[in-house]
Order: sequence, then C-alpha cells, then structure tokens
Amino acid sequence: MPYTIDWKRNGAIKRFSGRVSFHDVLQSEQDISSSPHYTGLRYVLSDYTGADYQGITDSQKADINALRIGGFMVNPRIKYAFVLQNPVVQSQIKEAVAEAVMLHETRTFETWDQAARWLGLPSSS
Repeated sequence: MPYTIDWKRNGAIKRFSGRVSFHDVLQSEQDISSSPHYTGLRYVLSDYTGADYQGITDSQKADINALRIGGFMVNPRIKYAFVLQNPVVQSQIKEAVAEAVMLHETRTFETWDQAARWLGLPSSS
C-alpha cells in the first residue's frame, strides 16, 4: 500500500510514497473517516513528498467530494494540510476549496515545516 497513517492524539498524518492512484487516495480518506478516532480529530496532514500522484479526473471528483462533505457533517473542526509540490494537484485542491466542496479549513504547502507550523505541530515529525 503506497500510504501509511500515523494516528496522533488529536490528528492523523498520512504519508504517501511511490506511485499513488486515485483509489489509494480514496481508500486513505475512507480509512480516516471510518476510524473511531474521527470525531476527535483536529487535523489531517497528507504528505505527498516523494510520491508520484497526478491528481484526479473530473469523473472521480464526485466520489471524493461526497466523502469529504459527509466527513464535514460529522466533524467540521478538522484542518486539512497537504504537503506536495505538484502544481496540478495543488490547483485541484485550491479549486475544491473555492467551489466550497472542501468545506474543512484546508491549505496546501510545499514543505512539511510550513504545514506543521500552520497546524501548530512540531516542525519535524
């Protein structure tokens, strides 16, 4: 599996590696949202540094958007941080925020330290 989830006291850190497909991203979102920890989460940091992920197609957006909207209904307090350098994926995430599909507070970052600072976490993890 090209990702791991590191559960923290009030958050989750997803680290992706290798070639990452839409199915991998969707499965990781399902793993987070179906966890008994979900209602207590305050952040999810998704780190794509070093992963080969090209984003999602228009036809795949409906599946992931439905999952995220449902997640917001259960826990609107989560902040989502994405660490990645791919401008296409950064643009897709920003577009989802602008279109109010990504209802949680969400930002993209190019480095782990930037994301950690925004989330109030230690710089290195």
